[in-house]
Amino acid sequence: MDIRGLKYFISAAECLNFTRAAKECFITQTAMSQHIANMEKELGFQLFRRNNRNVELTTAGRDFYEQMKAVVHSYDNAVRHSQNLSSGGEGSVVVAVPSCIEGLIFMSRLRYFKTHYPTIKLTVNLISPRYMVDRLRRGECDIAICWPYDMMEAEELTVHSLGEFKGYLICSTEHSLSSYKRVPPEKLADERFTMVDLRGMPATQRAMYRDWKRLGLVPPVNPSFDQVNRMEELLFAVGMDNIVALVPEFVRNNITGNMCFLELDMPNPPMFRMSAGYLTSNTNPAVRTALNILLDNRIPMDGIDLIRVWTQLSSSG
Repeated sequence: MDIRGLKYFISAAECLNFTRAAKECFITQTAMSQHIANMEKELGFQLFRRNNRNVELTTAGRDFYEQMKAVVHSYDNAVRHSQNLSSGGEGSVVVAVPSCIEGLIFMSRLRYFKTHYPTIKLTVNLISPRYMVDRLRRGECDIAICWPYDMMEAEELTVHSLGEFKGYLICSTEHSLSSYKRVPPEKLADERFTMVDLRGMPATQRAMYRDWKRLGLVPPVNPSFDQVNRMEELLFAVGMDNIVALVPEFVRNNITGNMCFLELDMPNPPMFRMSAGYLTSNTNPAVRTALNILLDNRIPMDGIDLIRVWTQLSSSG
């Protein structure tokens, strides 16, 4: 007796007509009658009382029908659930995003994922970029969204690019550079800069420093560099002090009336890169489903209003 045989029996019990039940199951009436007879022989009791026109369930047959209907229903649900898990349609996935503005630009795609895959439990953790690789290695998250450089040096990780964002200068409206529409790099040599603290991320630090050197600056030995912990602190520092910063284009929404957003006058300006990384050995099917959404360029990434976003995050916590 197997699941298919039980489904034949349930159809016969509901139709109370072997010919009609056979049509529903796409078998012959003879095959249906033989199957029921074999089942009764295996069970050791009669399921149906037969007459010339119709059949009816015995008391034992009706009890068996009620119980087997529940069994087949549970079986079908289990198959669908396992198929969804296998295809990434159910389960859970933990995504780590930087606790700074760079991670927030992908929130629209994560919201899309949560809306269109309600059977997958999505957990989003805000953590410092310097801990991303370790969190992945320890299995504390499935996907990490961050700058790609340190993740790319970890052999056990697979990394996909999420996009490149052109770098722009920001400064106070009272700064001498504010009169430029396009700032020549040579004008930056004596400027006081601020940047996000990259300690603990050696590969990211090297990549960022290469960009700074192209602008004629050497961050490790230049005393005019100040470091802050997050992008929003950087924006605050620029607005309050006579300093300059290099930022990605998606922070434009956060440039207030006392700050200028300036383009660099050079052929290949510095780019800010963001990527998604995961353990190559991670077999969680929901990871692939989430990655497909994160990599889908048809889902727009809007500029981030830091004040609004961080207010929402603070109130929800």
